[in-house]
Amino acid sequence: MSEIARPAADEPAIDAEALKKAEQFIEAEEGASNKLPGALGIFVSVTAVVMSLFHLYSAYAIVPTQVLRPVHVGFVLFLSYLLFPASKRYRHRVMWWDWAAAFAAVAVIAYILQGGDDVWDRNTSPDNWDIVFGVALILLILEGMRRASGWVMPIVVASFVLYALFGELLPGSWAHRSYEVGRLWAESPPAPAAPWCWLRSSSVALRGAASRPR
Repeated sequence: MSEIARPAADEPAIDAEALKKAEQFIEAEEGASNKLPGALGIFVSVTAVVMSLFHLYSAYAIVPTQVLRPVHVGFVLFLSYLLFPASKRYRHRVMWWDWAAAFAAVAVIAYILQGGDDVWDRNTSPDNWDIVFGVALILLILEGMRRASGWVMPIVVASFVLYALFGELLPGSWAHRSYEVGRLWAESPPAPAAPWCWLRSSSVALRGAASRPR
C-alpha cells in the first residue's frame, strides 16, 4: 500500500503565492483592510472582543432595542474606520481623519443614548440637533459602507435619499412630494423602523476582516 505523501515539517501547508492570491480575492470582494501592528492592533482586537461580548450578553439578557441598535452601530462604525482605510495607499496605518470619523460615530451614538426616550419620541418631529446628528450618522454609514464593501451600496442608498429629497423635480409618474431633511430622521438609524440593512454589508465585511490572519 502506497503511503500518502505528507509535506515536510518545515514546508508550509499553503505557499506564499497561493496565500497572496487568496488575500487579493478577498480584498476584491470585501475591500482592503488594515493589518495593524503593536499596541494599535491589540486595541482594535480588544474592541472587537468587547463588541462580541456585548452581543453575547444581549442574547442572554434583555437589552432594549433603543440601546442594542445604537451600540451595535457605534461598534461597527468605530471598527470600520480603524480597519478599513480611506484608500489603499493608506493601508496598515490609521490616519487622523480615521480617528476623527471613528470618534464622530461614537459622539453620534452617545447623543442618541443620552437622549433616551426623548430622542425616540421626537423621531417624527426632530429638533435642529437631531437633524445635525442624524445627517452626520447617515454620512458616516455611507462612508463606512464604501470602505468596507465598495461603491455599490453607498451609491444605491444615496440615490434613494436624493430621490426622497428631490422627487418633486422628476417628471411624470416618477415625481412625488419631496421629503424634508428632518423627515429623514424618522427613517434613519435612530428610528424604530430604520433601514438597519445599511450596515449589514459593513458588518459582514468587518467580520471577514477580523477573521483574516494578522
